[in-house]
Amino acid sequence: MKRNAQSLSICVPGKKCVNQCKFCVSCMHADAYKNQMDENLPFYDLYLEDYVRRMIFAKENDANIMMITGDIEPLQNRHFLQTLALINKYVLPQRGCSAFNWIEIQTSAVGFDRNYARFLRNTVGVSVLSLSLSSFDNEKNAEIVGMPKNIKVNIEEVCSIAKEYDFTLRLSLNMSQEMLRSVGGILNYKIAENIFDKAKKLCADQITFRKFYTDGDNEQSKWINENAVSDEFFEALHEYVKNHGRIIGTLPYGYSQYSVNGISVVIDEDCMNEAKAQKDTSKYFVIRPDCKLYDGWNKEDIIF
Repeated sequence: MKRNAQSLSICVPGKKCVNQCKFCVSCMHADAYKNQMDENLPFYDLYLEDYVRRMIFAKENDANIMMITGDIEPLQNRHFLQTLALINKYVLPQRGCSAFNWIEIQTSAVGFDRNYARFLRNTVGVSVLSLSLSSFDNEKNAEIVGMPKNIKVNIEEVCSIAKEYDFTLRLSLNMSQEMLRSVGGILNYKIAENIFDKAKKLCADQITFRKFYTDGDNEQSKWINENAVSDEFFEALHEYVKNHGRIIGTLPYGYSQYSVNGISVVIDEDCMNEAKAQKDTSKYFVIRPDCKLYDGWNKEDIIF
């Protein structure tokens, strides 16, 4: 049965995330996925084969975009990214399956520098760098993301390096009240305009506005309930985008894509793929470190 997915999310394996995001979705769930992509395990070769077969399945079901993400900061596991690159470039074509040419990475940019940028572009084949931001202020962004004390990402520098290496730069904006404060204040009617002006100065090609996801009674959901922007903001944002942009098209999972001030815009109010616009269309498949394929981020979404 054909499942039809737009993209394949690769969940990069790792023991513990270097960040401690106050809104971390992974921390809301107790689900544990054993890392079978470990070369020291006795059956590594079998699980490597499982991984390849699931990548091929995703390709055969119309997933043409590979999104590198994870429960950890993806840049933490460079060795895995190297293995993934080898599978994509050499193993898939040997099996009669075309490689993923559209490759993106979702990152907080902890560990990102010119050396890593070159590795991502030349070795892994990443063309879109999706920079996750919770504020345009370096200090506040680091605080919300829970970056290590000795590491504070310089947003302007990261964006500069991304453009130097000719990545398509997407700003994935986690819409907290602090994000609004960093561009002029919560009640300022020009907030949307200020966000686009800031993105333009950073040479962003794309913006995704992300609404927070909550699940259960936990520290992360509590923080979100206290710090997320209101639904009224998203209504005003939709209105601003419609009035100041032009529609590019509708994505397979239902969102409208606009161009505003030369920047491609998507408003993502369903980051966990809880709803589907079409019954037989998934926003994405996910390969977890256990080498199994899922139709979303929950354990019960397993395909095979």
